[in-house]
Amino acid sequence: MHIRLFVFLLFVAAQLPAQVTPLPNTWLFTPDDDPAYKNPSFDDHTWTELAVPGYWEDQGFADHDGFSWYRFRFSADKTLQNKELYLLAGKIDDIDETYLNGQLIGQTGRLSPDTFSQFNTQRVYKIPEGLLKSENVVAIRVFDTKYDGGIGGGIIGLSDKKTYTQLLHLGPAPKQSWFKLSTANGLIAAVYDAQQNEVESVFPHIFRDYDLDAPVQPFLKHLRLQTDEKPVSVSFEENTHIIAVVYPKFTVRYFAAFSTDEKVFYAQVEGPTKTLTGLKYTSEGVPGSILLRETVQQERSSGRSCKTFLFSFSDSLHQNEPVLRKAAARLQKTDLVKDELAYMHAVFQRAHFPEKLTAKERALYEQSITTLKMAQVSQSEVLEKARGQVLAALPPGSWNICWLRDGVYSILGLNQAGLFAEAKNALLFHLNADVGYYKKYVHTDGIDYGVKSDYKISVCRYFGNGKEESDFNEQGPNIELDGFGLFLVAFSDYIEKSGDVSFLKKNEMQLRRLVADPILTFIEQDNLIRKESGPWEMHLPGRKQAFTSIVSAAGLQRLVRVLQANSIPTPEKYNATAIRLTEGIKKNLVYENRLIKGFAEAATPATLDFYDGGTIEAFTLGVLDDPTLFATYYKAYEENLRITPQRGFARLNNPDWYTTGEWPFLDMRFAMALHAYGQPRPAKQLLDLLTDYAARNNNQFAELYDRETENYEGSTPMVGYGAGAYIAAMRYYYEK
Repeated sequence: MHIRLFVFLLFVAAQLPAQVTPLPNTWLFTPDDDPAYKNPSFDDHTWTELAVPGYWEDQGFADHDGFSWYRFRFSADKTLQNKELYLLAGKIDDIDETYLNGQLIGQTGRLSPDTFSQFNTQRVYKIPEGLLKSENVVAIRVFDTKYDGGIGGGIIGLSDKKTYTQLLHLGPAPKQSWFKLSTANGLIAAVYDAQQNEVESVFPHIFRDYDLDAPVQPFLKHLRLQTDEKPVSVSFEENTHIIAVVYPKFTVRYFAAFSTDEKVFYAQVEGPTKTLTGLKYTSEGVPGSILLRETVQQERSSGRSCKTFLFSFSDSLHQNEPVLRKAAARLQKTDLVKDELAYMHAVFQRAHFPEKLTAKERALYEQSITTLKMAQVSQSEVLEKARGQVLAALPPGSWNICWLRDGVYSILGLNQAGLFAEAKNALLFHLNADVGYYKKYVHTDGIDYGVKSDYKISVCRYFGNGKEESDFNEQGPNIELDGFGLFLVAFSDYIEKSGDVSFLKKNEMQLRRLVADPILTFIEQDNLIRKESGPWEMHLPGRKQAFTSIVSAAGLQRLVRVLQANSIPTPEKYNATAIRLTEGIKKNLVYENRLIKGFAEAATPATLDFYDGGTIEAFTLGVLDDPTLFATYYKAYEENLRITPQRGFARLNNPDWYTTGEWPFLDMRFAMALHAYGQPRPAKQLLDLLTDYAARNNNQFAELYDRETENYEGSTPMVGYGAGAYIAAMRYYYEK
């Protein structure tokens, strides 16, 4: 399975639509391999019972890789036996062979000659005519390459073709394929599932992990309003953080409040007094957390009321009983929804908006500002070192982690929006974080891949507590060197746009010594940055990534420019190194004078990852200013990374589903480069596609669109690679 895991637990058997026949939600499992296991008569009574969907690593088989088998039995009446049916077997990590009554009905993924994982592919296997019986046995042979294994998510059941086509959102985009809305106030975060009509989880922090082996668990799950009515619409109210669920007779609003700056989750129901009287919620608390609840009902006008349910918690870091009581008392005196709308409108008012935005673009621009606000840890967070960090994604996105790279694009978006207080807090988080753990790292090959000098920013990402993190696999950690240059870009961009010279002067020496100076030590004789993990988490020993040399050159160029513009003595070494890197890029990464290859060691265009969408930053960041090269570069990348003329760009020329999906982030960066080189029409085409698709998905950005289905995939909602990049792209398009 790919390291950036995406688990989509869309349905459990009891919640399947009526057109889908559910299958058992526990299956028998063995971590062994024998072809006899496919036979219906095989005696499996000693096998272990596992919940499905659910990875076997989480159910007693940690660290098991290789072959395993699942088996389960189900009955089918005669009406089903005479239909054309499909077995929906979920998303299987990584490769499977699926048997029904001893006969192979489908397989996905490949073991040889080259292993090809399809862990994120929904299995849909047509049942051959006459094979389905009154009593049936399904046996699935699974091969797991590494990390999690088994039936991780997806849809499980029996279905006809029309139904599964609708369930899997197989129609062309733009379409709605994401049905979850995230709300947060920088302190707590919650996820509303529109398909299940419930708040699936509320978290006591917005980040994923406190530190190593200490994940943040929700304090509340499956919050469901007890009513027979069905929602008419679900949306973010006025492009804010308030999730408005409109029923025929009343409206429910879910939110975490910015104006009160507290860890309290609100579910406010407004409607006729008689209708609200009997309404109540059911929920599931999480063992180990102390959940607190309050209910407040207010008369709004003749015959109408507002009933508010408040949820909070107490744990070793928080004692929220008085906080909850204070919040309940406040509701008797104020209309909190109005206060929250006013708060976010005030943020919009101090933000910069391009004048020519269409109504649809403005709505997405506003929602992108809201996303950036929700994803930044509040200055009131109890963990002081966590304050200011901007997550790569909000829950339920897996990347609710502060990744340095994603964080830079969030800061660039905040700068472009004129939200300088937020941008400054994000920069301060990085400058104050607990880092330096990879000054030295000797890999299994005996080479020291560490930074080798004191440094101030993470080589990968951060735990929620502000400590440097680098994820590991069997090859070792990610030690990524592109963040040094990227941080210089973000810092310099903030100074140029905000005019905050005092901040520059206060941090100039630290910036030079602990961010810029290390870059000088990374360069080798070929004038490129040495081997490292790179922007796509390749792990050690890595390779000479084009992206890293490009953003390092850009960062040094921007630093020189901002120092000189403010009459601060500028060491010549920074300008000289930027020139060296630029020359190294031209000599070693520009292939046949017509395109940029993804890494120096790539021999020919047939090499995996030769085409790397991240190389577009050579043009968006101004490292290479060459219209002729851009024209030939763009032509080659259109031919090799563009999905179709009507869609955007993949990440790499690599068969993995994750890299070959369309990346909205890259579409935005390509749009900026196209506009810079006098091609506004195709630039706008890309931006329009992104805007239209996001508009159908509550103005939230996905990490990628599946190559085949065009569905939202990866982490959603994305922040730096989504909201931040969109703000930057729209300002560039309308105001360059």
